[in-house]
Amino acid sequence: MKRINIIFALFALAFITCDDDFLNEPPLDRITENDVWSDKALMDTYFFKIYDRMPWDYLESFWDVGGCQRDGISDLARGTYTWTALLNQYRPGIWGTANNTWPLDWWGYDIIWKINYSIENLEQIPTSVLTVEERNNRLGEMHFLRAYCYFALAKRYGGVPIILVPQNPDVTPQEELFPSRNTEKEVYDQILSDSQAAFDLLPNRWASQKGRASKWAAKSLESRAALYAGSIAKYGTVQLDGVMGIPASNADAYYQTSLSASQTVIAEGGYSLFNQYSDPATNYANLFLDETDDEAIFTKIWIPFEKGHEYDLHNVPFSYRLDWGASMSPTKQLVDSYEVLSTGLLPSESGSGYDENNPWENRDPRLKGTILTNNDIFQGEPVHIWYGTERDGSIDTGSGTGIGKDGLGIHPDATKTGFYVRKYLEDGDSPLFVPQYYSGQDCLIFRLGETYLNAAEAAIELGIEASARDYIEVIRTRAGLQQNLRLEPYSGTELRDRIRNERKLELAFEDHRYWDVRRWRIATEALSIQVEGVRTLRHIDAAGNETFTYETFDAEALPMSFDQRHYYLPIGQNRVNNNPNLIENVGY
Repeated sequence: MKRINIIFALFALAFITCDDDFLNEPPLDRITENDVWSDKALMDTYFFKIYDRMPWDYLESFWDVGGCQRDGISDLARGTYTWTALLNQYRPGIWGTANNTWPLDWWGYDIIWKINYSIENLEQIPTSVLTVEERNNRLGEMHFLRAYCYFALAKRYGGVPIILVPQNPDVTPQEELFPSRNTEKEVYDQILSDSQAAFDLLPNRWASQKGRASKWAAKSLESRAALYAGSIAKYGTVQLDGVMGIPASNADAYYQTSLSASQTVIAEGGYSLFNQYSDPATNYANLFLDETDDEAIFTKIWIPFEKGHEYDLHNVPFSYRLDWGASMSPTKQLVDSYEVLSTGLLPSESGSGYDENNPWENRDPRLKGTILTNNDIFQGEPVHIWYGTERDGSIDTGSGTGIGKDGLGIHPDATKTGFYVRKYLEDGDSPLFVPQYYSGQDCLIFRLGETYLNAAEAAIELGIEASARDYIEVIRTRAGLQQNLRLEPYSGTELRDRIRNERKLELAFEDHRYWDVRRWRIATEALSIQVEGVRTLRHIDAAGNETFTYETFDAEALPMSFDQRHYYLPIGQNRVNNNPNLIENVGY
C-alpha cells in the first residue's frame, strides 16, 4: 500500500478542533493512504498542508522579490535592501531566462497534483467516513484551490497545460505526461469553472475552523479572475495562437461575469466594510490588524511564535529594530496619488489647495493609514525622517545630532525615499521588537473593499458609469473623503483612470499593483519611471522652534524599466527541455 508523507505543521494543527481521538492517531511515518482517506482528521491535515503551500505569500516572503516585495518592483515603492540583488535586475528590466525569474516564478504543478489526487479520492469517500455535506465541502475547497493555482499560473505565463487528474508515470499515457500549453482563454475558463464548482459545494461559513475557503471566497476569486481576463482581452494582444492573450471579442463577457460575481458577494455574502474607528486613517490602518474584521472574506492565518511571518521585522522604520526594517520605501509618485481632502483634487491639479509647507496634512486619510511620513506617531514615538538639521545657516547631517533616527542616510537599510510603509504593521504604545517569523497578522487574500473596486472597474469597462460611481462612492465614503465622492467631474476614460487610482490607493501594499498595471497593459509606462523621494530638512531657529522644508529628489540611480515582453514571464529553458511540447513565450 502506498505511503503518504504528511508533516504536521503547527499551522495545520491550528485548524483542527481539539479532539482526544486525534491525539491517539498513529505515528505519522506509519500513516498509509488508506489511513488518510478513512479518517477525517488526517484527511483535513493533508488538505491543510496544501493550503500552507499555496501561492498566497504576501506577508511571509522577503528574500529578493517574493511576497510583498512585488510592490517593491512596482511604482508603489522602491525595494530598499542592498542585498536583494534580483531587485536590481527587475527594476531596470534586465531580467529574462538567463538570470532566472525565481522571485516571481511559480510553477505549482506539484500542488495541483495533490489537489487532483484529493478530488479523485474524495469522490470515492463512503458516507461512513464523511457525510455527503462534509465531502462536498471538501471537494469545494479543492476546486477553489485548483482555481487559485491556475490563476497564479495564468497571470504569470498566460496559457499553461491544464491537468485535471493526478498523473502517474506508470499508467498515464506518454502524451498526457508531456502536455502542450492550453490557450490563455482556456485557462481562465477553467478557473471560472472551478470557482463556480467551489461556490456550489462550499459552505457559507465554516463552523469552527478559521482560514478555510467559503463559497464567498470562491465567488471573490471569480470576481477577480474574470476581471483579469476581461482586461487581457480588451488591452492585450493575442500571440502564439492564443497561448498568449485572449480575443478582444470576449472582453465584455468576462467583465459581465466579474460584475455579476461582485454583485453577488456584496448583496448575499453578509460582509460589511470595516468601520470601527471614528478617525478614517486609524480605521483604515486597523482594517489590516483586527482579526474580527467583517470585511475579511478569506485570510491566510498566521500564529505568533508558532507559525509566524516576518512582515514587521522587514518593514518597521529602521530605528525600531536597529538592524533590519524598511524593506520597502514608498515612492513620492504613490504619495502624490492621494487627493487633497478639502478639494478632492490631486496635488498636481490646479486649485487643489495643496500646501507644500505641510504636504502630508489635509490629504486622503488613507495616506496616513498606509504610509509613515515625518513626525508621524508610530508605536508611541515620532518617526524622525529628516536627513539633516539646519541651525544658524549651516546644515548638520551627523548621526545623533543632525540626521533623524530614521532619516535618509542613517543606515543602508533605512528609507531610500523619505517614507516608510505603515499598512499591516502592528502598532502600540511602545516600540516593538519582533524576532524573525514572530509576527501574527493574518493576511487578507480577499476582502469586501476589493469586491467593490472590482465591481466599479467592470462597470466602467462595460460603459455603465452610474453603477461604477455607486460602487466607488462606497469606498471613498469609508475612506473619509469629503469631496467628489462619486467622481462626478470625470467620465469615460478619465473616470476609468480615477477608478484605477482608487484601486491603487485602497489596495496599496496588498500585492495587487504589480499585477494590475500588467493586465491593463500600462506597465511599460507605469513601471518605466525615475523613482522620486522627498528629502526633509529640519530647521531650528534661535528660540528652538522646529520647522521643516521638503525637496523632491531622484531616489534611484537607474530608472525603472519594463519591456513589452515582460507582460509574460518566460516558461524557462529547463521546463522546455523537460517537456518538448511546451513552447516559450514571445521575446525569450
